[in-house]
Amino acid sequence: MCSINYLPKPGIRYRLSRTVNDISKRVNVLLQNAKHDDFSHWLGPPSFDADFDNIRYESFASRNQTTDDIMKALADSNVGVIGVYGWSGVGKTSLIKEVAKQVKGNMFDVVIMVNITSHPDIRSIQGQIADRFGMKLEEESESGRAAHIRERLKNWKEKTLIILDDMRVKLDFNMVGIPLENNDNNQMNHKKKNPSTHPNYLIKTEGFDTSSLMNVEEPLARYKGCKILMISDSEQLLLSQMNGKDIQTFRVGALTEEEAEMMFMTMAELGDEQFTFKKLAAKIAKKCKGLPMTIVTTANALKTKSLSVWEDMYRQLERQNLTATMPEFSTKLSYELIENEELKHTFLVCASMGHDALITDLVRYCIGLGFLQGIHTVREARDRVHVLIGKLKELSLLADSFSSDRFTMQDITRAAALSIASQQMHSFALTKQKLDEWPDKDKLRRYTVISLQHCDITHIMKKFPRSINCSRLKVFHFDNKDPHLEIPHNFFNGMKELRVLILIGVRQSSLPSSIKCLQNLRMLCLEGCKLGGDLSIIGDLETLRVLSLSGSDVNYLPIQLRQLTKLQIFDISNCFKLEEIPAEMFSSLTSLEELYAGNSPIQWKDEGEGNQSGKASLSELRQLDQLTTLVIQIQKITVLPNNLFFDKLDRYKIIIREYLNAYSVWDFKMLEMSEASRYLALQLENGFHIHQQKEIKILFGRVENLLLGQLKDVEDIFYELNYEGFPYLKYLSIVSNSKVKSIINSKNKKHPEKAYPKLESLFLYEVQMEHICRGQLTNDSFCKLKIIKLEICGQLKNVFFSSMIKHFSALETIEVSKCNSLKEIVTLEGDSNRDEIKFPELRSLALQSLSEFIGFYIMDGASIGEQVQNRKPNELFDKKVCSKLSY
Repeated sequence: MCSINYLPKPGIRYRLSRTVNDISKRVNVLLQNAKHDDFSHWLGPPSFDADFDNIRYESFASRNQTTDDIMKALADSNVGVIGVYGWSGVGKTSLIKEVAKQVKGNMFDVVIMVNITSHPDIRSIQGQIADRFGMKLEEESESGRAAHIRERLKNWKEKTLIILDDMRVKLDFNMVGIPLENNDNNQMNHKKKNPSTHPNYLIKTEGFDTSSLMNVEEPLARYKGCKILMISDSEQLLLSQMNGKDIQTFRVGALTEEEAEMMFMTMAELGDEQFTFKKLAAKIAKKCKGLPMTIVTTANALKTKSLSVWEDMYRQLERQNLTATMPEFSTKLSYELIENEELKHTFLVCASMGHDALITDLVRYCIGLGFLQGIHTVREARDRVHVLIGKLKELSLLADSFSSDRFTMQDITRAAALSIASQQMHSFALTKQKLDEWPDKDKLRRYTVISLQHCDITHIMKKFPRSINCSRLKVFHFDNKDPHLEIPHNFFNGMKELRVLILIGVRQSSLPSSIKCLQNLRMLCLEGCKLGGDLSIIGDLETLRVLSLSGSDVNYLPIQLRQLTKLQIFDISNCFKLEEIPAEMFSSLTSLEELYAGNSPIQWKDEGEGNQSGKASLSELRQLDQLTTLVIQIQKITVLPNNLFFDKLDRYKIIIREYLNAYSVWDFKMLEMSEASRYLALQLENGFHIHQQKEIKILFGRVENLLLGQLKDVEDIFYELNYEGFPYLKYLSIVSNSKVKSIINSKNKKHPEKAYPKLESLFLYEVQMEHICRGQLTNDSFCKLKIIKLEICGQLKNVFFSSMIKHFSALETIEVSKCNSLKEIVTLEGDSNRDEIKFPELRSLALQSLSEFIGFYIMDGASIGEQVQNRKPNELFDKKVCSKLSY
């Protein structure tokens, strides 16, 4: 600092140290006088509350004692691992979800629920845990990712509960990153602690009387790291997982006959006047053995059905000798009672797709098989699939997954579905099993589906058939785990009726020549493959509707792909070596509706280049009249044509950014992965003039997720980019922008503006805004904003003006850091009353590295000491709030 002619003045340093001393004294007294109810607790990331949705849950008296015992074990600092077991379908998961809702934010700061199943996917489990913590796992190896997670879970300052649901095999906790070290300090010991050293509450003050200062006893120990709760059908598995030690187990029993009967009648929606049905319902409920899953599935299947169907159902139950197999029987019954063939077929396809499957993949599957009646476009197929999924959920045959763009199915339901598929569709499906030999020739001729996912085929590699005769086969799905396996060239000769071919993780020096025999093929997926040589053979498959090369090692696309005139979905995303696409290839794909090319470094032709370059041009996409979905990354502005095609897109993810300029801040990375159907990112290193790109500005009308980098000609986002107030925008991020001064400033306008009515999160990073928003707004402006995060906003003096507070009543999270000019969170205006400053939904407040910060708000004419007069947190916030303050 001296080298730039700046020497800190001793007087200033002295005054700062006096201020620090005053702060410590003030905090000491605040801690002494505070009540425990005033302290705050983190309720976890708001966006993951859906994990514990339990809409159909019913509380039963027979389970109250079990619930109480589990709650006591969770509260006991001496208990590190808890096991909950019981018959499949008895309602263990639903019960624990209710428990989780009660302990989240009270006993535990973070509650994470992960589905394990019989085939655990370590990377998926790690990813779900990391997402709940807001962590970004950069490590490639599973062990490296595990070390990162383990370090976070061992943080003694946060109490974490990890719920491992549906455990059917032992799980390697060490490989996942779950620590199992004994808690070194389980007893609630206490020690004397000087509150002046407490780091969490620092408020500037002066002239404070310290005569009443005294030491405060503070709890020393909480349960360190994380507590684990496992759910399984088998108590033996739970004990085996922990070698019989350091675990408390609890059994969830079946419902009583009275409870089962009442639940059945409720789910079947029987009225008082339906006496005959109610009499049968009581008998059927008794046969369900008190298993809620069976009761719900059976009642939903019979709801709205005739009396004869009910009577036939009861007769079938009478003939069965059912105990633990009842859930499987009820699933098969529900399937048989489905009258819609599309719904039946969709259910069986869902069962073959594994846990937490993407709805997008199901749409592609349905298009490939072609069983949706009267459906011709991808949009129609997607709408129909969403309807079918909804109906299967109503029947309790499908369930919600960890995100809205996925679905899942319970293992017992999946087993029943695969059994049905094996019997009725002659399906052969194996997952993570060992395949010693191929089925015999007679079975192969009958099969319509062969699915081998992550199977061990080492034993049969040497006699991998050169071809197999599967004359009725419609689906061949092979997910390879052997890096040395190469499929023979004649392998597909006997599969001429094939509709869907999925090859994942295969390594081919060249594609099998027999692929050209598949003249009925509608869906070809070569994902995560190493594909050397020529791909031109794909051009012979003129019936293709879906082609995916996602994640494959592809250097260029052959010109022969022009022949795929019926192609509707083309996925070349995450092809990190793909740079070359021949000119006029896209314009030949006249039926194309969806193009996915994100994270692929495609070299698009500059608009100024001549035709001699041989590169594909973005202007070709203008000729695709059916195009409605586009995912693409554009590395420079010069490749954009004058008359764009963006205005006709229904769904898009358009990123205009240098390929390697991947933004590192976790929040922005998560926004890129959000479920918003219309995403736009403008982030070129040198910025650009948005007013010269009128076609891009058209996208602002319906954009849901918007990231803005440096814009050279914009100061007010609202008035200069979308005067309609961004009616669909949910997520707004502004990064590294020195020009934008506000997202809306209507201070001098005569009439209130309607602005950002659907906005849920606002992230500002390295911006030079003078204020965020100001002026007259309608009541529905900002009414859904839950999260606001600000970092390195050097010109910002406040976050809100008091006149705007009423618009931010939905706020759950406020985070402000490294804003050197920020003095207060709220600036009081005119006759504002401090009692009107309330954030009723706030649950997380983090203020860090704010060198000029004085207080939450400043009263005009008051001394600094008067700014911090006692005001209890519940006067400002209606919820318990996690406050992380360090100025």
